[in-house]
Amino acid sequence: MSKALATKNVAAVLLGVSLVVALSFAFATPVKAQSIADLQAQINALLAQIAGLQGGSTSGGACFTFTRNHQQGDTGGEVMEIQKFLNTHGAVVASTGAGSPGNETSFFGARTKAAVSAFQAANGVSPTAGYWGPLTRAKANSMCTGTGTGTGTGTGTGTSTGTPTGAGVTVSAGSQPANSIAPEGATRVPFTTFMITNNSGAAVTINGITVQRTGLGQDAAFSGIVLVDSNGLQVGIAKTLNSNHQATIGETWTIPAGASQTFTVAGNMATSLDSYTGQVVSLSVVGVNTSVPVAGSLPITGAQQTLNSTLAIGSVSTSTSSFDPGTAQTKNIGDTAVRFSGLRFTAGSAEDLKLYSIRWRQVGSVGAGDIANLVTIINGTSYPTTVDSSGKYYTTIFPGGLLIQKGFSIDVYVQGDIVGSNSASRTVDFDIDKNSDVYIVGQLYGYGVAVSGTYTPWFNGIVTTVQGASATSVAKANEVPAQNVAVNVANQPLGGYVVDLRGESVSVQSHVFTVSTSTASGAVPLTNVSLVDENGAVVAGPVDMASGSTALTFTDTVTYQTGRHVYQLKGKLASGFSNGATFSISFTPSSAWTNSTGQVTGNSFTWPTTAVTMNTMTVRAAQISITAVADPASQNIVAGGVGVTFATIRLDAGQSGEDLRISSVPLRLAAGAGSAVTDLTGCQLFDGASALNTGSNVPSTLDGTDTFTLDNSLTLTKGAVKNLLLKCNVRSGVTAGATATYIWSTHSSDSWTVTGVTSGNTVSGSNLTVSIANAGTMTVAAGSLTVATSASSPGYTLAAGGQAGVTLGVYKFRPANEAIWLNKLGISLSSVTASSSPLNLGTVYIYQGSTLVGTASFGTSRTATSTLTSPLLLAKDADTDITIKGDLADIGTSLNGTQGAFLEVNYDSADTTGQASGTNIQGSGSTSVSGVRTFNTFPTIALDTLPSNGVADGRLIRFKVTANSTGPVGFSQFKFAVATTSATASDINLYAYTNSDYSGYAPGTTGGLVNSSVVQSSGQTGSQTITVTPTGLSTGIVQVPAGSTFYFELKATVSATQTTYNVATTLKGDAAYPSLNVLMGTSTGVISGFGNSGNLVWTPNATGTVTTTTANDFTNGFGVPGLPASGVVMNRTQ
Repeated sequence: MSKALATKNVAAVLLGVSLVVALSFAFATPVKAQSIADLQAQINALLAQIAGLQGGSTSGGACFTFTRNHQQGDTGGEVMEIQKFLNTHGAVVASTGAGSPGNETSFFGARTKAAVSAFQAANGVSPTAGYWGPLTRAKANSMCTGTGTGTGTGTGTGTSTGTPTGAGVTVSAGSQPANSIAPEGATRVPFTTFMITNNSGAAVTINGITVQRTGLGQDAAFSGIVLVDSNGLQVGIAKTLNSNHQATIGETWTIPAGASQTFTVAGNMATSLDSYTGQVVSLSVVGVNTSVPVAGSLPITGAQQTLNSTLAIGSVSTSTSSFDPGTAQTKNIGDTAVRFSGLRFTAGSAEDLKLYSIRWRQVGSVGAGDIANLVTIINGTSYPTTVDSSGKYYTTIFPGGLLIQKGFSIDVYVQGDIVGSNSASRTVDFDIDKNSDVYIVGQLYGYGVAVSGTYTPWFNGIVTTVQGASATSVAKANEVPAQNVAVNVANQPLGGYVVDLRGESVSVQSHVFTVSTSTASGAVPLTNVSLVDENGAVVAGPVDMASGSTALTFTDTVTYQTGRHVYQLKGKLASGFSNGATFSISFTPSSAWTNSTGQVTGNSFTWPTTAVTMNTMTVRAAQISITAVADPASQNIVAGGVGVTFATIRLDAGQSGEDLRISSVPLRLAAGAGSAVTDLTGCQLFDGASALNTGSNVPSTLDGTDTFTLDNSLTLTKGAVKNLLLKCNVRSGVTAGATATYIWSTHSSDSWTVTGVTSGNTVSGSNLTVSIANAGTMTVAAGSLTVATSASSPGYTLAAGGQAGVTLGVYKFRPANEAIWLNKLGISLSSVTASSSPLNLGTVYIYQGSTLVGTASFGTSRTATSTLTSPLLLAKDADTDITIKGDLADIGTSLNGTQGAFLEVNYDSADTTGQASGTNIQGSGSTSVSGVRTFNTFPTIALDTLPSNGVADGRLIRFKVTANSTGPVGFSQFKFAVATTSATASDINLYAYTNSDYSGYAPGTTGGLVNSSVVQSSGQTGSQTITVTPTGLSTGIVQVPAGSTFYFELKATVSATQTTYNVATTLKGDAAYPSLNVLMGTSTGVISGFGNSGNLVWTPNATGTVTTTTANDFTNGFGVPGLPASGVVMNRTQ
């Protein structure tokens, strides 16, 4: 606002306001587009006159603060405000109709984009793309500062500051909402925007705004009237209209000196407007309630909204969130991230919604200072809250709104920390007082959507009770276990306890612990005792027990921090404790710990009344037991071995009262008649993987009584056992034999030096026990390798020609006496028939587990050798499986593969090297794999399902046949065994289907019938064999297409001779491959050429689909997957 005389300002305001009022009456009736344009021109002219009267210019005005980005195609959001801004800042969206001044819409279309682009060009915003983004918003907001010489704060209630010009406040009209409709159930429908300016040099208190419903409508159309600030936050609660059609809205607030604040009067519409639809209403500002003078012309009337009962705006339902505590809870002072209340909003099906703000009301007894870091959390994101002057209302704004898609939900909960030092016994209870405290806007129509319910409070939160310090537990600490302790050694562990504290730290002025001992003399004093925390810091002491007393008293103040913490008593045991004596320390916190005070509340604290006894300690002198152990067990080794483990030396400090130190290890070595102690060199002791003697401490020559000097003293923890491994190298020239042996041992006459780590005392006498004990006997022998067929090698298998990586067999390798390097592997192709040539097999692959280690190729030879990609180490005295896989030659015209060829690839030889001896080791043994027979394709058979009872329906067996994907499979014979009990089966026929529900007849059949006539016409009891040939097909062959499955069903007429009867049906398999002059034969040849036992006869169609049973391309069912030699059986009863 320009500096001018107060009288001129008043005059200008009166003139401006009266003009706005006059114009508001003009909108009471429909206005044509032409008159709107004229009126806008009049407004602009009158504004210029006002500026002249003020002695300045209108350099800006308080208007909407833009926070969202928008582009072409957007609906809702801030689009209408953008159009209003453009229409008043030289970039008119449209001169008439939708988008024109006074007719702004919520749709961002091509005209809005063009207007944005024009505004950008005129105001130096680049690029001029018509996108309402951060740069454009910043420019627009800078042009919407408050009047006068000050600058707007952009926060709070839209306050802008200027130079005070006089007493009181001035009320004036703002940029008014567009005339539109007010749908039923909509919230915060905007009616009138106005500004209050504090002209004085002191803050002014406003106690509410009086509004009046005007226009041709009824009060009952409104469920409430609200006041909304320029940030979209509701001020105060919703109010209803009185008998004068008026309501006082808002609450008490202050306007700083020289500041201006902009507000909008909005209406919450009734849930049903059926009785009022078509009525046109306004909400006018008729009074500003304050103790200072009010200048300006009232009433101020904004938009006239038409009541509408037909537009179905969005809806939202609410429920309690899973993040809500659910039941009353108790929390401690100092607890953080406490969830207080939570609810879930679910959008209805009409439109997407956005949540813009929520206001919580804290109705518990805590004060605002008792809780901190209060946030509202949605989808894992924390949003800050602001608390009002009462300390009870906490508001969260969600910039740009949080989208809730149609039919979807979001969970909203409030969380914070409990910090108040005096908040013990107080309560926290976050409610939502009114449904209007949640502001949700529909994204299709842009109207506020009310959450359902009018309860008070609308959402009743869970009560959280705050408590001060509480001890979850005081108990013995297993971190300080029962153990051996030594006499006259400082800092011995005497016992430990754990304190788990919640809420606040607690200080204790005095601790009394009671010592109980098993010594005959009763109390034996502990001296130099300290109380130590888990970090090793002394928190009390040291103190001494009085002679003859059982009490250990600390008078130092100890502060126990919140959380779980471990404390330990450490001290010195007097010499009066006998070896093997035990003692324990106990206390009852409620009585033994006195003058306890909470460090936040200052309240006296009471500890638990349960007695605590720490773990029992046993008094032991420094003690050790030493022995050689036969680990590894007696076994064969090889000459030339490096780092061979000969013995384990066991050092047992399990009964020691203190840690021990050893600097040398004396051992003995005995060699057999065929060996010498000097055969072993480079002998070292190992603690795990660490060598204890290196360099000059490795004996250069052994003499049978050898002392190993350690590089550094070895510390043995009391109560523990340590095993040292002795490893040596074996001279390569040692001759293998039964008398080439080596035995290491310990002996009681050898001199061991062991001292206590803390006391420095030498362990001797009965406390040092060295056993006369031998380790295992190591005998030099030659390495060997045995090869056999692995149990995991597959059985006889059918495979399709052209398949790659088919498993041919698995070999088992077992080295003895030493690990062996496998360098090369020789394999052979067994000669079964002349046609099973190497041409049937391509590349052969060698695997250990899933790792490819080598390849080989037979070429035209029946043997092949693979040089492994890197030598494979075969572990000593362990089995290693090697898998052989191969690529099968394809079968067909002019192809290398032979129909029916049998491929059996076995072990032939190996090039190996002993890991220790370095010598070549010839493998013994052989393999006999089951082999693979190759065809162009092959079938897989599986039983299908039928109920186990109900055989009276005549269905004897169901099975399915799947042809391999490499080609079709044809069948010229099926053979069944039908065994009946107390029944007869007659009129037996086989049917074939293409669908798993046994529909869709197999091609070439009539009604699915495979045989052209009844297989067995007369009923028979007992067992009978049924042979089915596909006489129902012209070719006599049932062809199953490649990769397809046919479903077969054997049916009969079943007649009972008893009430209960049974039929067992077997689809028969074959026990061996047909004995023919060639690998394949005719159907008749297969059937009759093998002792009349060719039960299942099929063709792999090697050179095309076989159309006659006389083709030499048939075989039997031996090895067919899913069909064992004994067949598959289906048993049904009635």
